[in-house]
Amino acid sequence: MDAALISSASALLGALIGGGASLAVAMYTQRYQERLQRIAHEIAKRESVYTDFIMAATTLLLHAYVEDQDKIALHGDEQRLIGLINRMRLFAPADVVGEAEAVLKAIIEVLLKPGVGLAQLARDALSRNPDPDPFLRFCRSCRADLENVRWTMA
Repeated sequence: MDAALISSASALLGALIGGGASLAVAMYTQRYQERLQRIAHEIAKRESVYTDFIMAATTLLLHAYVEDQDKIALHGDEQRLIGLINRMRLFAPADVVGEAEAVLKAIIEVLLKPGVGLAQLARDALSRNPDPDPFLRFCRSCRADLENVRWTMA
């Protein structure tokens, strides 16, 4: 074999191997970036729904405590809360949806009681023996779900 042919072939082979390695690394990097974007999008979507639910439910719960209501009605806030629970059913695990339903049930139970006023709510909050927070278990379930999304999709 001619030495010039061998050096040309080895240069061509080296270029092919180097180019193939660069292409493989670029494809892997692109896939990894797409996966990270999917995870970030999924987490943002879930956080948005969970936050909207907490804000709407908190508003309804405070109104339920302080207002004397003779009847339960489905106005905009109540409908929005039910809609958020139904949105959670599309993607959230069963325990998150169950805890959201428990929050709704706690709000309905408070609505069925007579209003107590802000002063009584403040005294109950300071007495170290307030009613159990209906959002605590929901928030813990949401946090576990978001951590699960981070680890299972990564």
